[in-house]
This record gives sequence, C-alpha cells and structure tokens, in this order.
Amino acid sequence: MKYVIKALEFSIIIALLTLSVITFNKINQVEISNAQSYREDQMHLAIVTDEISSYAYQRFLNGVETEVKAVDAVYEVYEIGDLSIDDIVQMLLITEVDGVVFRLSDNNLAGKGIDACKEQGIFTIVVGNDAPESARDIYIGTNKFNQGRQAATLAIEAIKEDGNIGVILGSEYHFEESSVSNNFIGGIQDVVSKASLVELTEVAYSSQKRAELIVDEMLDQNAIDLLICTDPVDVNRIIRVLVDRNRVGDIKVIASGDTDEIIDGIEKNVIAASIVENYEELGRFSVRFFSKLMSGEGVSAYINVPFQILDQNNLGIE
Repeated sequence: MKYVIKALEFSIIIALLTLSVITFNKINQVEISNAQSYREDQMHLAIVTDEISSYAYQRFLNGVETEVKAVDAVYEVYEIGDLSIDDIVQMLLITEVDGVVFRLSDNNLAGKGIDACKEQGIFTIVVGNDAPESARDIYIGTNKFNQGRQAATLAIEAIKEDGNIGVILGSEYHFEESSVSNNFIGGIQDVVSKASLVELTEVAYSSQKRAELIVDEMLDQNAIDLLICTDPVDVNRIIRVLVDRNRVGDIKVIASGDTDEIIDGIEKNVIAASIVENYEELGRFSVRFFSKLMSGEGVSAYINVPFQILDQNNLGIE
C-alpha cells in the first residue's frame, strides 16, 4: 500500500511539472513574439475573439490595421479555442499589454477576465455586444435592437404586410442566450407583433447547420415567405438554393452587407434590401478610443456605430 501511495504521489508531481512546463512555454512564446514585434514606446493592444474567418471579422480587422498605423500602435489576436478565456487573460496579464478588445459572440462570458484586466490597469473595450455588468471602459457597437426593428420593417414592406418570416443568424451569433441574439430578435419581434398578418416562424443559426440545409428544410415545410439573413456568405448560399429550386421571387430576402454579389442581387431584384453594418468602423473605433484612453482623454462609455440600408432606391435604380 505504501508503494502505491508513493507511486500516486510521483504521478501527481510529474503531472504538475508537465503542466507548469507547458504553461511556461506558452507564456514564453508570447513574450518572445511580443519582444520581436513592437517597440517599447508603442501602445500594445490585444484582441480576444472567438472567430476569425467571417466577413464581419475580416472587415473589423481591416479597420484595426488602418488605425494602428495612424496612432503608432501594435496589436495581436488571441482566438479562443485550445485556450480558454481565463488562460488568455492570464497570458495578457503576464505580457503587460496596455489594452484589450473583447470581440466575442457574447462578451458577458469575459466578465471576470475584463475585471481582472481592469484590476491590473489594463484598458478594456468590448465590441459588438455589451458586457454591462463588467468593469469595461467602453462598449462600441451597433444597436442590435434597432437593427432588428429595421430588418423587420423592411421585411414587412417586402411581403406587403402578409406572410411568414424566417431568420438565419450567421457567425456572429453563436449562442442563443447571448445578448446580441436576444436584442436583434427582440427588435424583429417588436415590429412583427404589431403587424396582424405577419409572423416570425423560424429562427436558425448557421453556426449549427449550413445555411443551404436550413433553407431547404424551410422550403420543404413551406414555412416562410421571406428570409432575414445576417451573414453575407450565407446570403450567397441562400440565393443559390432559391435559384436551384426555382423560388427566386417567391421567397423575399433581406440581406446583410454590401458585397458585389449582394449589390448585384438588389439590382436584379433578387434581394429586397440589405442592412450594412460598418464593421471596419468598429475596428477603427476600437483602436482610436483605446488611444484616447491611453492619452488620458475623457471618452463616452458607449460609442454607437450607425448602420445603413441598401436597396434599389439608394442604388439609383428606378
């Protein structure tokens, strides 16, 4: 029995040592990377995100890259995956960054991490959806409730105040319980509830199932007359399904974004309208207001980034 206990103790010691080495190596790699990539006098910003492949993220990053050159800052991206939010926050505390931008599908999940950063004097900015219970310095985002209301208003106009509406939420909407999902859908319901012949019948997430499959199922069930889609990539997939099934014109689409394909769809009356959120502005503002915080300027705790409507009227099509 004595030998068994000693063996267990030895195994625990080995496991702890291994964990310590792995953690040290991860932290050391970050420190080496940082040392090679920025000067001592530059402002150092970290971006924490849970997705890096979407249209919205790429536009956001374009804005970040434009603005860091203007304010002489550097940034690095930490994607939540193999490492948890807690792991990443610990690495940020050790590397002594000046500020952190949290761009998660639900920034409330980073509440404790935000508070830990603030306790160490690190400025914190949340983007896209708020974490109001945290100690964050600034929230930068579009009013998702108003965006949902506008999407519903466009939808009701497109189906002439009679029909069923379906919604496909894209890569920004990972969690059904997230505030950004609740606010956007809440805005849609606020408008739909006042239209007697219109109903919100379907809400689906393309992070859980591909948009093509979702649309196929909706068409098979004859459940919708119009689709609101929040991801430009999903819009292209939806249009292909409608074309393949000869349902273009039967099913109206309210899109998101201003890609060439979406503009072409509006011009050809395949897409009724598109809501354009300025993701690049979100990126630029994240860096710009971080710079203001670093210089001691007073800034608002909430920075609203307006969205635009793209339809045949403002494309100059009669």
